[in-house]
Amino acid sequence: MAGPFFQSTPHLPVLSVVLLLILPFAYASSHAFYNIFFHPLRSIPGPLLWRMTKVPYDYYLFTGNLIPKIAELHRQYGPIVRTAPNDLSCTEAEAWEDVFAHHQGKAEWQKNPARQSNPPNGMPNILGADRENHARYRRLLAHAFSEKGLQEQRGTISHYVDLLIDRLRERARRGESTDMVEWYNMTLFDVIGDLAFGASFNSLQDRKQHEWIPAILGNVQSVVVASVFREYGMPWLNRWAVPRRMQQLRVRNFMYAKQKVVERAELGAARGDFWDRILIKSVDDNAGGEGMNQGEMLNNASVLVLGGSETSVTTLSGLTYFLLQNPEKMAMLVKEIRSSFKSDDEIDAFSVARLTYLSGALEETMRLYPPVPFPAARMPSQGEGTMCGLSVPEGVSVQMSQVGIGQRPDYFHLPEQFVPERWLDEPPPEFAGDNRSALQPFVVGTRNASRPRIGIEIRLTDMQCIGRNLAYAEMRLIVAKLLWHFDLEAAAGGVGDAWLQQKAWGLWSKKPLYVRLKDVAS
Repeated sequence: MAGPFFQSTPHLPVLSVVLLLILPFAYASSHAFYNIFFHPLRSIPGPLLWRMTKVPYDYYLFTGNLIPKIAELHRQYGPIVRTAPNDLSCTEAEAWEDVFAHHQGKAEWQKNPARQSNPPNGMPNILGADRENHARYRRLLAHAFSEKGLQEQRGTISHYVDLLIDRLRERARRGESTDMVEWYNMTLFDVIGDLAFGASFNSLQDRKQHEWIPAILGNVQSVVVASVFREYGMPWLNRWAVPRRMQQLRVRNFMYAKQKVVERAELGAARGDFWDRILIKSVDDNAGGEGMNQGEMLNNASVLVLGGSETSVTTLSGLTYFLLQNPEKMAMLVKEIRSSFKSDDEIDAFSVARLTYLSGALEETMRLYPPVPFPAARMPSQGEGTMCGLSVPEGVSVQMSQVGIGQRPDYFHLPEQFVPERWLDEPPPEFAGDNRSALQPFVVGTRNASRPRIGIEIRLTDMQCIGRNLAYAEMRLIVAKLLWHFDLEAAAGGVGDAWLQQKAWGLWSKKPLYVRLKDVAS
């Protein structure tokens, strides 16, 4: 006799399909319920959907709109915001010390490994290396980025800045508007090419941007977009989800790096550039262990070119925009530059360091338009970590919102206004209370040595980017030479309030910045 069970067996396939549909929904619902009511971060404010699931965060990351969105959330919810079930965004100044600085006897907060991507050959570069390998890479590059190294490089830097002025003078004489973002890119790309590899990319000479520039930026975008699916454990989806153009640029970036490293190695180790010491220490594919093997050279070549050009291009472009939007500040900066020198010959990478208003204008630009808007997220390495008195469980990522920090009214008086004076040794009284140490535009981790900026008290001692001295020298020199020789005005339809409304995948996707130049000598 057939019982009820046997009578229902024809419906088992239907039941299986129903269960397959219901179980994922039930699984996701249970996780969302846990994330809201039982998760250790349940008391941290943030939008409900963001606290339930990581989907909103990943959507804004994938579309390039995460940076302004996170700043908006900070304005709404406060200095510490839960931006995903296991993610916090922070704008508290003390978090730089708690999360990024080295603490004796305590494990450093590590970069979230799920969001790190090795280059195609699988070997880490200086940005993604562990502590031991990072120290090895840094030793090889330390002299090139030192004060002494900068002394040796100033002739090279001046050569390309002077070539930039010549090229801009050609445009000025023809009365043509010019995209300053493109010219800054070409200049700094040529400089780092010569300093790092002993040979320019000839962008200024050819008056044409080298193809490696878009390839490097495309590689960064590709890595950021791919991290969305990699973190879900589905990297195979990147083949279809990451835009094909980004994938192609990533491959092209690796190809250009390989070509440049091979060409540089053929020149030997007596060129006087960054690569000399690397080659000397890397004989027989780094048999001695003090240099770099071929794969490491490829990966670090790309990082050198990116770090030595892109962030400075961003700052220079932003400064140009803010000066055009604030003509009274432009006039003050022009006055400082033209009254400090008697001739162009006096302007070099070291003499420009005394231009305090220029230094303030650069700092103010990086406050409003940070060159690296999101430093890599950090997470406690072992057990819980403590940030701003808050216990951060293992497995939770903390990210600093540079844009959010710069916009805090309790840190910066009139935070939306471009005020270089706030960075002077003796700022106007209304800006004397600004928390200037909250701004850390060159922070990259716990393993880097720093030097306090002139006139600015820096609380941290081990956090600044290795290329910081070079970046400041280049930027000051370019701006000083530019405003010594030219009056700048916005080209018709070329600059507007919408210029800052940019997408970002790790770095800003900058719009053209069209400017008309008038040669003051003509």
